[in-house]
Amino acid sequence: MPPDRGGLLRWLQDGAPPIFRYSLEKYLGRRLTSRTEAEAEAEKLRVAIRDGTFGIKVPSAATASTLTFRQFAEVWMARRGYQLVRAKENDYRLAKLCSFMLEAPPILMGDKEACAVTPGDIEAFRHSRRSAGLSAVTVNHDLKLLRKMFAWGVRERLLPATPFKVGTETAIRLDPETPRERRFRGDDDETRLLNAANSHLRGLIIAMLDTCCRPGELLSLQWEDVDLAARQFTVRAHKAKTRRDRRLPISARLNAILEMRKLDPAGDPLGPKAFVFGNAIGEQVRSVRTAWSNACRRAGLHDLHLADLRHEAASRFEEAGVPTTYVSKFLGHQNLTTTTRYLNTTLKGLHRAIDQLESSRNPILLQVPCKNRRARPATNHALEGVDKTRKSLPS
Repeated sequence: MPPDRGGLLRWLQDGAPPIFRYSLEKYLGRRLTSRTEAEAEAEKLRVAIRDGTFGIKVPSAATASTLTFRQFAEVWMARRGYQLVRAKENDYRLAKLCSFMLEAPPILMGDKEACAVTPGDIEAFRHSRRSAGLSAVTVNHDLKLLRKMFAWGVRERLLPATPFKVGTETAIRLDPETPRERRFRGDDDETRLLNAANSHLRGLIIAMLDTCCRPGELLSLQWEDVDLAARQFTVRAHKAKTRRDRRLPISARLNAILEMRKLDPAGDPLGPKAFVFGNAIGEQVRSVRTAWSNACRRAGLHDLHLADLRHEAASRFEEAGVPTTYVSKFLGHQNLTTTTRYLNTTLKGLHRAIDQLESSRNPILLQVPCKNRRARPATNHALEGVDKTRKSLPS
């Protein structure tokens, strides 16, 4: 039970969740100057109580400067990292960072003071990850996590500076990434993949191709957010990468899939809290990695990632003439620049583009002039003009 710090802790008698009543100013140790500020601080407390992180001790300014990187990472996870959409993925990355052995002097990065971490330390970690054969995308995920953590530490006054900057200059830059352009290469690739997939994965593939959703957004979708009568569903903000609600339409073939998935093995409708793409009784399925690998192997599709279906879907919308602004809404992007990186044009699409260009031209412009065309004979009026000119010349 969290400590009762200067306020009244009251439990409901009917077994409902506890209610905490606090004096915000006493809890924060400072005076609140506006109602907006008070509401913002109160919301932080509500989030902490709901997520079970309320009552974690916040380092003071005096002790913050002596935090090791491991301790700093624990504070960051407790106060900020848990709010991220895929917070558990950070555990693996932070474990790698804390166990990395620095050379000069030899010390684990997790045992080094966070404020003493240098750009050279981070570059050494980057080099070790590259040497392990990891892609630029994976290495950049590590660096983005570090950059996010140190920036937060500076804002919260736990750290004096971030090693990612020297003054106003950027000290560490991300590796250049080669954008993936992998799409279905043949007209029958989608059919082969669907035939090779099990029923659960088949429904997920169709949902990704028809909605542009991320795999995690669909695997966490619950029936309470699906309206089959209106043919639409909602991706809730706390399940979306961008932390924004997104309402999307349901295609005809996806609607047929959902109608079948709505029922449990006994033929009864699943409850509102059941997961749409869960198991037979509506329990959440967190990963389809093994099923995806097996389906691609049976279908003979090599180097095709599950995330490539999102690019395939966005590109299909664009090739069908859907405006980029709408494609961006399907993808859940906040700016069009990000969306354009998802639009991978196929060779067939390029051929269609040149056909559209040629059909839109003026037929007169399609007449190519002949280089060796003989000059047309002069008219009688032109010859008469020449004769008159000759007569007027002095002999």
